[in-house]
Amino acid sequence: VSMKNLKPDIYFAMKRRCPACRKGDMFHSWLNFTPKEACENCGARLKAQDVGDGAIVILIFLLGFTIVPAALIWELASSPSLILQLIVWTLVSLVVIFALTPILKAYIMLLQYRHRKNDWKGQ
Repeated sequence: VSMKNLKPDIYFAMKRRCPACRKGDMFHSWLNFTPKEACENCGARLKAQDVGDGAIVILIFLLGFTIVPAALIWELASSPSLILQLIVWTLVSLVVIFALTPILKAYIMLLQYRHRKNDWKGQ
């Protein structure tokens, strides 16, 4: 991945658009992160390019490296109750998961399109 493309690629992934035509919606809805069968604009086979659990694995590492240390620092700094920590870190984790999952899936699919364009042609 070229560093010069990273920032524009992430901005594009946030739009959740088809990487082939850059116009059609990639997912069914804002809460359904399953790719559509095909792009309604260009016919690119989106469902065939689904990244599976790739985005979730990245999120597991991201959450593990950020939320666990943050919870430990908060515990050592102020010793909040266990129930308060449970509520706070569950909510933070859910917000991060629902915000980043579609972006990561769209980004991975964009990279797949860039490196394997022949797999995306319509039926």
